[in-house]
Amino acid sequence: MAIQNNETEVTVIGVDALEKRGKRRQNRNMPSSDDSACNSDSSLSSSSTKPRRRRRRTRKTKASPNPSSAPEPLVVSLDQQIKYVALDCEMVGCGYLGRRSSVARVTLVDWNGNIIFDEFVKQSVPVTDYRTFVSGITEADLEAAKLTFDECRAQMESLLDGKILVGHALKNDLKALNLKHPWQMTRDTAKYEPFMQTRFDDGVLWPRKLKELAKLKLQRDIQIYGQPHSAYEDAMAAFDLYKKHIKKWEKVMEYKISKTKQVETDQVIAAE
Repeated sequence: MAIQNNETEVTVIGVDALEKRGKRRQNRNMPSSDDSACNSDSSLSSSSTKPRRRRRRTRKTKASPNPSSAPEPLVVSLDQQIKYVALDCEMVGCGYLGRRSSVARVTLVDWNGNIIFDEFVKQSVPVTDYRTFVSGITEADLEAAKLTFDECRAQMESLLDGKILVGHALKNDLKALNLKHPWQMTRDTAKYEPFMQTRFDDGVLWPRKLKELAKLKLQRDIQIYGQPHSAYEDAMAAFDLYKKHIKKWEKVMEYKISKTKQVETDQVIAAE
């Protein structure tokens, strides 16, 4: 609508026209429905497929124990120390091809490594193999022996009475001496399970050699190739292995003894 007068011409735009012009500008600035749908789909897909980052937590790793480090020691009083002894025997061969073992030297030491007993044993039958390369025993040693087997056995039986006996493969030594010792009072490094190993996939535990245990646990070389064994050295190696693991070892023994007593009690009750 136009209004004219003498001086100027003024164009007046109606309200409806202004509203239409405003709507056109608004529609021009707004995205189309297709674009908004695409944008929403892409945002959803990106948010659903893109993995959320998680802050990694730093785990505190425990320091791996040093196999050569000494376990926590157990304080053993002087009164307790006198209860412990360590035994090792050296054998010679008798009979055909020296296949039958006969005890020829017996060594017993105390907690502090002092020698309690160390004697060669007279042989009642001819020795066919002195096994010097292993035992260190010579013919001269046995010729100078003062104790008979029976005398040696009697003294050892007295010395072991009431003692906790430490050693390696003690079954062999006790058999050679024709002695028995209560299992509750025996600490055999060949039978202590943490010292044993599995050789096959069946999980059966096998004993390690004393030489291997001394190197692995004590960083000590014993029974060096080409040199004869030392009964004293072997006894002390077994003793030191036990001392190093005495705390855990005694806990195991306490459990076994307690379990055995419980089984025996149950058997007595069942028999009544």
